[in-house]
Amino acid sequence: MVTQTEFISVRLRELIMTGEFAAGDRMQEKALADRLDTSRTPVRLALTELAKEGLLEYKPNKGFVVRGFSPEHILNAIDVREVLEGMAARMAATIGLSEQSQKKLRASLLQIDGLLAKEEFEYADAKMYAEINGDFHSTIVEAAQNEVLVEMVEKFDAIPLAGSKSFALVTTKDLAAIHQLMERNQQQHHWVYNAIVDQDPARAETIFRQHIHEARDVLGRVMKDLRQSKINTSDFPLLRLVG
Repeated sequence: MVTQTEFISVRLRELIMTGEFAAGDRMQEKALADRLDTSRTPVRLALTELAKEGLLEYKPNKGFVVRGFSPEHILNAIDVREVLEGMAARMAATIGLSEQSQKKLRASLLQIDGLLAKEEFEYADAKMYAEINGDFHSTIVEAAQNEVLVEMVEKFDAIPLAGSKSFALVTTKDLAAIHQLMERNQQQHHWVYNAIVDQDPARAETIFRQHIHEARDVLGRVMKDLRQSKINTSDFPLLRLVG
């Protein structure tokens, strides 16, 4: 059974990771307790837990504040994720996919194909893609059957824009550009899926690493624009965590 503190931790993590708070914002216990309709004790415990995860920092005379992540930190994290997820693809291809993993990957591919085939592509479709993309990546990691690898990859979900559910071009309103990038990503998804099914470890790892590396390059350009004030963070709240 999920405890109240665990539930509050999940809710606060969601608020932070969707940009409800900006880097440096104070996390005031009373205000958060009122917002979440709970007492201050589980909020205090949840804030301590999120500080351990690295989403918050404790500062004297201020208490817990939202941590800011530098572009360099985020890009370095993706570099590490590239290596680990590439390893996962190689291991999954070596072992062979279980029937369940194969079904989950095919379902993700079909869902994204459906989004790309829509006559009227919408901004909300990009956000849905980000969730499905995250499921596709996590299924490959789980298919490696390595608990340590799974635990390490999960840590990237606590770094804004570094996890597989992040989609860099959700920081633009250019639907044509979003659709084009999704098409490229989906092509690579099909390639890595086929490589794993064919049990070709080297091809699976190479494709998956290239897939993640290209996403890193796109995000790097987005954050460069952010530094040059070409992006309004009020339109893209998650970027408020980039310091």
